Amino acid sequence: MNTMIPSVAIAMAAMVAIPAAVTALVRRGDRRRPPSTLVGDEAPGALFTVRARRWHPVLLRVFGIVFLVFGALLMLLSLAMSGDPEAAGPLLFGTAVGLFGVLFLLLGNGIARRRIEGHDDRLVVTPMFRATQEVGPGAISRIRPTTNRFGGLDMKAKGYPGTITVLATDAAYPYLCAWLDLRAPGPWGEFVRSTTR
Repeated sequence: MNTMIPSVAIAMAAMVAIPAAVTALVRRGDRRRPPSTLVGDEAPGALFTVRARRWHPVLLRVFGIVFLVFGALLMLLSLAMSGDPEAAGPLLFGTAVGLFGVLFLLLGNGIARRRIEGHDDRLVVTPMFRATQEVGPGAISRIRPTTNRFGGLDMKAKGYPGTITVLATDAAYPYLCAWLDLRAPGPWGEFVRSTTR
């Protein structure tokens, strides 16, 4: 009957310790980076920086760490029961949960990296996992609304592989819309007409 108290205490301690550790690690990483890459600080000469809100990547990283720890515990449990033929279940499930944790961590790091810096004559686009590229306003060929529930826009640009996606929940999204209205009026006008139908 009293064997449940230590496990509940461990779970409560982990519930407090894991988010605190992730927050401390993220803040330490932000302090180590040069000022132009800090969240909340624009690069020199940038008018604005569109990026995910600070809590988005932190939340994904916390989920990733929790999944990794839970997966590791399940794998250790299966190793402790190695003579039992039913030990394969926790091993496979623990491996799958651990892989989801790795995916959450990668996604959190990618979202923290993703940004668009607006300058007078160009956008500097840093996607989640590819190299940074510059896109001029004349290279923007099409702007259309995103298909997700958060709203936003998808841009296609000549010479840029893929689509540049910006969510309406991103910081400085209205500044990007104003920049596109002034510097890429053709594609922006088509975007406005398509959203007002």
